[in-house]
Amino acid sequence: MASQDLTILYLTDHSLDPWLAQRCRELLVKAADGLPIVSVSQKPLSFGENVCVGEIGRSGLSMDKQTLAGLARISTKWVAFAEHDCIYSPEHFRWTPPDDENFFYNDSVWLCQYRNPLHPQWDGMYSYVKGRRVQSQLICATDLLLSATQEKVGILGSPEWIGRNGARAIGEPGAADFVRTMRLAKYKSLRPVRVALKRYITEHSARDFRTAIPNIDIRHGDNFTGQRRGKKRRFELEPWGTMEDALNGS
Repeated sequence: MASQDLTILYLTDHSLDPWLAQRCRELLVKAADGLPIVSVSQKPLSFGENVCVGEIGRSGLSMDKQTLAGLARISTKWVAFAEHDCIYSPEHFRWTPPDDENFFYNDSVWLCQYRNPLHPQWDGMYSYVKGRRVQSQLICATDLLLSATQEKVGILGSPEWIGRNGARAIGEPGAADFVRTMRLAKYKSLRPVRVALKRYITEHSARDFRTAIPNIDIRHGDNFTGQRRGKKRRFELEPWGTMEDALNGS
C-alpha cells in the first residue's frame, strides 16, 4: 500500500455501459492499492468519497465543474485523474511529478476498441497514438489544477463564450493548441474573454512521462473525444494480454 501524497479524482457522467463502468472501477481500486479516491458523479455513486453534482449534462464545462467539486475535497499535494472508461496500471499512480509547476501526461497509454458495429473486425484491438495529452492521463499539483480549472470555467461558463461557441471546450492545461484555440475567440463578441483565453493557453506548460506498464483507454463508441484508432495496432498488449484478459484482471 503506497503512502505518497496523492488522491485519485474519478469522474463519470454515467454514460458508460454499467457493466463496463463497474469493471473499470473494480480495476481502479486494485490499481490504487489504498490511495484515496474522490469520485464526482451526476448521480449518487457508492465509490470512494462521493460528490454528486446532479445531472448537469455532458460537456467540457460540466467536466470542469465536476473537477472543481472534487478538488474541494482533496487536500493532498498531488492529484491524478481517473476516468470511467480507462484501465490504469498501479505504476501510473505511483509516479510522482518532479515539480509542481507543470502538468504531466502519461504517454504510455493505448486505445482499445471495445465495440463498434461499423467495424467489428477491430473489436478488441489496441492502438497507439503518440503525444496524445488527455485529461485521463494527467497527474499534477492539486493547487495548480485548481487554478487552471477555475480559469477554464470562467471562460467556458461566460455568456460571451456560450453565446458564440455553445458547449465547445478548449484543450487540457498545457496541451491546448494556440492557433486553433485562439481562432475560437476571433469574434468581436468574445473580446471580453480573449485575454483570459490567451493567458490560459500560454501560462500553463506540460510535460510527458512514460510508465513501463501502459494504461488502457477504452473506446466504446460513446467517448467524449469520439472514436479514434492509432496506426500502431495489435490484439495483445503486454502485460495485459487481450482485451478480455485486461477486463477480467487476468
